[in-house]
Amino acid sequence: MASTTTNVDYYAAGFDSAGRRVCSLICDFNPNSSKNTDKITEILNKVKEISEDVAVAEIITADYFNAYLGGKVRGSDGKPTDYIPPEPTEAEKKAATISSIKAKYNAQLDAMVTARVKATMLGADTSKIDANYKNTLAAMAVEIKNA
Repeated sequence: MASTTTNVDYYAAGFDSAGRRVCSLICDFNPNSSKNTDKITEILNKVKEISEDVAVAEIITADYFNAYLGGKVRGSDGKPTDYIPPEPTEAEKKAATISSIKAKYNAQLDAMVTARVKATMLGADTSKIDANYKNTLAAMAVEIKNA
């Protein structure tokens, strides 16, 4: 029985190792019929040829197809399920922390550069700005090292 949003009953779908649907073909025959086993093999092989990302190829119902279109992924049980992003790695966490530290200091450093340019143009002493800039850079470096 076809889903209410499509006139197709079955699809041959390819999924990557994370369960995301990467490709699909319309299955224009009944995969539940024993006389269609050769057709099943043929269409699944076609799906595998479409993308090198295909880790799993299978026949799915139109309802499953619509669930995948709606953002679901293939669960380990072969059924559509919500996507749960993996926990970030330690390297990803560290990179995010470093990026946050740099963002915090960059506004201060940019303001000091602007102040130094103005002071230089006016012929004023820039030694305090220079020292503050170096101290801010050192503080940022310490925070990054300890991240």
